[in-house]
This record gives sequence, C-alpha cells and structure tokens, in this order.
Amino acid sequence: MKKYKFSKTYVAAFIYRVAFLLFVPVLQGILFAKSGIQLLFTIYSTDVLVLGLLISFAVIRCNKSEFIHSRSVAEIKGGIIFKTNEKTLKNKRCCFVFSNGFFLRLFGGCRLRILSSNAYSTAYLRNKDKSEILKDLMPYTPKKVIYSGIFRSLLMSLSFSNALTGLLAAVPLIRRASIVMGARQTALILEGASLEGLLKFTGLPPLLSRISSVIFLCWVIGFANEFFSEYGLRFQKYSACFSVSKGLITKTQAVFSEKSVRALIFRQSLLMFLLGFYSVEFALNIRPRRKLHIVSAAKRTDCENLQEEIYGKKTETSKLICPPESALWSYTYLPFLCLAFSSFLLILFSENILVKAAAGVCSGIFAVWFLFRFFALFRSSLTISKRLFEVKYFSGMNFTRVIFKTEDIVDAEITQSFFQRINGRCNVYFKIANSKALKVKIKHLNIDDIKQIKIPSLN
Repeated sequence: MKKYKFSKTYVAAFIYRVAFLLFVPVLQGILFAKSGIQLLFTIYSTDVLVLGLLISFAVIRCNKSEFIHSRSVAEIKGGIIFKTNEKTLKNKRCCFVFSNGFFLRLFGGCRLRILSSNAYSTAYLRNKDKSEILKDLMPYTPKKVIYSGIFRSLLMSLSFSNALTGLLAAVPLIRRASIVMGARQTALILEGASLEGLLKFTGLPPLLSRISSVIFLCWVIGFANEFFSEYGLRFQKYSACFSVSKGLITKTQAVFSEKSVRALIFRQSLLMFLLGFYSVEFALNIRPRRKLHIVSAAKRTDCENLQEEIYGKKTETSKLICPPESALWSYTYLPFLCLAFSSFLLILFSENILVKAAAGVCSGIFAVWFLFRFFALFRSSLTISKRLFEVKYFSGMNFTRVIFKTEDIVDAEITQSFFQRINGRCNVYFKIANSKALKVKIKHLNIDDIKQIKIPSLN
C-alpha cells in the first residue's frame, strides 16, 4: 500500500471551480449601496477577503487529501469538516485516466480520475507519483502496440470533424474574446473572416457567402479541436489491461482492465469508406466515458488482428442474417424523396439565384445520402455465434460494425412499423451491459429469421 499527497496544483483547480463566489462583492455592492456599509467593506477589500478565504480553504483541503493505492483498492481521502473516503475495487470494472493540461504540466502536476460503472472520483498528483502508479498498473512490457501517426490523426480529423463540433468548441473562445475586445471589434473580426472575395466569382449573394464563411470557419475549428485531442494516439495491450494515450495540448492516458470492455466498435465515414480505413473504439462499462477511441485510420487487416487480440480467433460456426434486397426502398426512400423535392425546386426556381444555389447544394447532399443508404443495405448484417454477436449497420452517415459477447447482452427488442408488419420485416435493438449510451440497432430484417435467435428477451 502506497500513499500519495495531493499536488499543490489542486489549489488552483479548486479556485477555478469556485471562482463564481468572487461575484459576491458585486452583489453586496448592489444590495448595500444606500446603507453606507460599502465604506467598511468595499468591493476591492471584499474581493481580497473572499479570495484569501478560498485559498486558505483550498490549501488546508489539499494538505488533508491523499490517494492510497494498493494491489486491490484505489482510495481517495479528503475533506475538512465533512470527511470523504472513496474506494474503488481494482478487480472490478474501473479505469484510471491521467490528464496533463498545459497549466498542470507547467507546475509538474496531473489529474487522476478513477472511473467505474457507478461513479468517479478525482485526485491531483505529481508527475513523479503518476509514473510510480503507472508502473504498478502496467508492470510488464506490452504485448501489442499500435501507434497512430500524424497522417492517421489528420485523416481522422478530416473525416469526423464537422461544423457543429467546431461551433460548440468556439463558443467559449468567442464569448471570452467579446468580453475583452468588445462587441464592435468582435463583429468586425467576424465580418473580415468572410470568403466573399472568393464567392463573388461564383455569383452567390452576400447572405449565402456569409453563411458559407461561418460554416467553413466552424469546420476549421472542429478539425483543429479533433486533431489536438487525437494527436499521438497510442494503444497498448498488456496481459490483463489496456492503455490508451493521446493529446497534443492536453495529454491524457487511460488504463483499464479487460473486464471493462463491453464491445469493439469499427466505424467508417464516407471518406474513410472510400480510402478503405476504419476508426476503432472500445465501449466501456464505466461512467461518464462510455466510448474510448483507440486506433485511427486502421486498415482492414489491422482490424482483424485487433479483433483476434481481444476476442480470439473464430473457431465456431456462425449464422448470418442480412436484410433482403426487397428492403432497398425502405433504406433509400427518405433521401430519394428529399432529392426529388430539391431537384423540383431547382427546376421550378431556376431564375432565382438564391433558391437555385440552395436547392443545388441540397441536391448534392441528398444524392450523397442516397448513395450512402444504397450501400448501407448491402453492408448491414447480423452474425451470431455461440459466444459473440457481430452487428453491421449504419449510424448517421457512418458505417458501423460492433462486436460484443453474448453474455453482455442485457436487453433486446423487436420493433415493427405498419409497413414492416405487412412485409414481414422488423428492426432489432441490442442493449449492451448496463451502459445506456450503447444501443446497437439493425433495421429491416426478416422477422422469421430473428425469431430463431435464442435470446430470452427476444423470445
């Protein structure tokens, strides 16, 4: 059993979490502005008082907190008035996540989060302590190492970044910049970040060019955010555990046991599908992280080797269930109708530049969507063996393949729409372990084939 005192970086992290209390002096000034009490407790003096109390409290709490690490238990003790003692059994499903942001690396500290299926706890340690704990968790050399280089990280970021993630990542930056520079200066910057000079040659109106500029800017931010978080991705397999490390600005390393793995997930976006690469994830039975990316832009042979490393070689006969070719309309009717409607608008309003441009863009998107759904029919299947299930389906605009053990299925459900009841088809949903986020689905299978599957929740 080893005991580790909290790092002094905990003080800064605590101040950051409770910084909203510094607004108390502002509220005090508003409430007592007419009573003259501000002469005794000015806003500035109260700021210093509150900040001093917070720092004192954080220092005392840091000195009273410690992390205890043994062969079977990971324990975090803390608290001043109300003592806390959080224990996590290591032989159960748990995950150790070490993260080093720029600030923590500057002062030689790191944050440790111990995740389990029910809750998680946090400790702030020194980098020296982190190295000792990692040696205890991974005492031997790894059996397999997969390193995703810069090219794979770039390809992964290009494939899975989008304007929405970029917008969500840019909101805190824009908000802070507007406070410092003012609303007028921020508006001028956003106005200058336009592609109107390029789009004038295409004849697009200014409104559409501004919208496209914002979307492109958000996509660039999403790409950068994805690349910085996935840079240097390294997956290591040990005799009884796994290790995943990544990150450029904020470096993270996760160590978890084989018992925490509930499913192996392979994903392909349209770009990855055309290039023949896969993105590989683990579905873990822990909270709050339920999926962990482990390999970027892997080839098919690498995915097969990784599958053998996790679940062993296929030695059992399996049953294959695929959607019938008659289900093609069920897969493609929605993008087909959208494509037909946008094409109709393109022909009807051919003289209106704005409507024509919008309808043309939508027609291109719906055409790609239609082709994706067409290929999704022939790539969807359900493979069943005695101990493993393999489900190939489409999720959004991604081809997804999920492999999981039969014993990890906690619930399965069959649903039928009105037209599916007429055609004798159904949708099947599998819920893996006790993780709410992982729900595997496959659509438009023959119901007679599904009824032959020996799963209690389906019979």
